[in-house]
Amino acid sequence: MRFIVYGAGAIGSIIGGHLHRTGHDVILVGNAKHIEKIKETGLRLVTPDEIHVLKIQACKKAKDLTPFKEDDVLLLTVKSQHTLICLGQLKNTDAPRTLPIFCVQNSICNEALATRVFDRIYGVMVRVPGIFLQPGEVINPISGNAGFLEVGLYPRGSDELTHTVSEAFKRASFVGGVNEWVMRTKGAKCLRNLGNTMGAITDGKGDNSEFMAAARREAMEVWRATGIEWEDPEQFDRRTRKRRGITRMPKDYENIHNRGSYWQSLKRGTGNIESEQLNGDLVKLGCLLGIRTPYNEVLWRVAEEMANKCDKPGKYTAEDLMRMVKEIHKNRKKGKA
Repeated sequence: MRFIVYGAGAIGSIIGGHLHRTGHDVILVGNAKHIEKIKETGLRLVTPDEIHVLKIQACKKAKDLTPFKEDDVLLLTVKSQHTLICLGQLKNTDAPRTLPIFCVQNSICNEALATRVFDRIYGVMVRVPGIFLQPGEVINPISGNAGFLEVGLYPRGSDELTHTVSEAFKRASFVGGVNEWVMRTKGAKCLRNLGNTMGAITDGKGDNSEFMAAARREAMEVWRATGIEWEDPEQFDRRTRKRRGITRMPKDYENIHNRGSYWQSLKRGTGNIESEQLNGDLVKLGCLLGIRTPYNEVLWRVAEEMANKCDKPGKYTAEDLMRMVKEIHKNRKKGKA
């Protein structure tokens, strides 16, 4: 079986790297600078226990994957805002509709999009710490194991391939397993990830507890109205934290400051951020249902503006964002919105 890791950033490179070092056939597809560095000096996978320099196959474009093999499995690890374009790239390179697509991503939107193009869709819930700040190197700051991955069919269930892929992940030092209700678990992770935007915008400045509690209440109200299911968040945290390793920065990397993948997007000045696929998705659903979601609206709009302007994390405090929500309420009372 060949694992195609499509979107080899932090998570994709870490998963692909661990699969490769444990004897699996892996090819990474990623951005030009990252791939060039990997081809030149290997993928540098940094963990608290060891630094692995991996001579792993890597390419920049979907066309370099052809011809596709019967036993190919594609791990889609791109940010959610890039899912549609990547699916199109694959399809336009004659990837068969039967190619198994494992959505190793945040958000609960990707699997539904993938069904438009491919027939065999799987969800993967990811709790893997990863940092990607420079080409050719990713940091997996966890000891005991490499992180938590759960696999299931979309929209629910399991098959032989879910078990095969899950076993490969286990051999590659990830814990987790097969979860027939993986989309419920991804829903719980989404509720948790709503705060990623806050971390990117504020860089930890201010008390965000009241704001984020309100943002998550909005999400649950919208999801209840649409019939979306999610695992109890406290149960999710207990279950996944119990088995997940201990987060620890590797030696000589202790000074790296990181508040998640959204923070990394702003820090690296990529020009885009995943907020629309989490906070923005809630706002759009809320508009269709007539449910107001001002807390998620502020998070989405501010993050998009910062990404477009290449602003660095920490431009606003949690209190600044709360004032923006109050301004929305004020304008609505005046009939401006």
